[in-house]
Amino acid sequence: MAEERARQSQVSGTGSLTGTALEAEDVLAGAEPWAPVETKLVVWSYVIAAIALIVGLFVVPTSILH
Repeated sequence: MAEERARQSQVSGTGSLTGTALEAEDVLAGAEPWAPVETKLVVWSYVIAAIALIVGLFVVPTSILH
């Protein structure tokens, strides 16, 4: 197991994008916990983007027709 870890750490340092280079546990090992305010930020960003899309889809055709 230790040999495999050492080999993986050597492979991951080469910039390789293969599936054996990094494991999910290695990537998520130093991740911060997700705060509730970040969830609200993401949700409101999607809401604002949807509203902007709807307004844009209404304004562009009417401006072209006039």
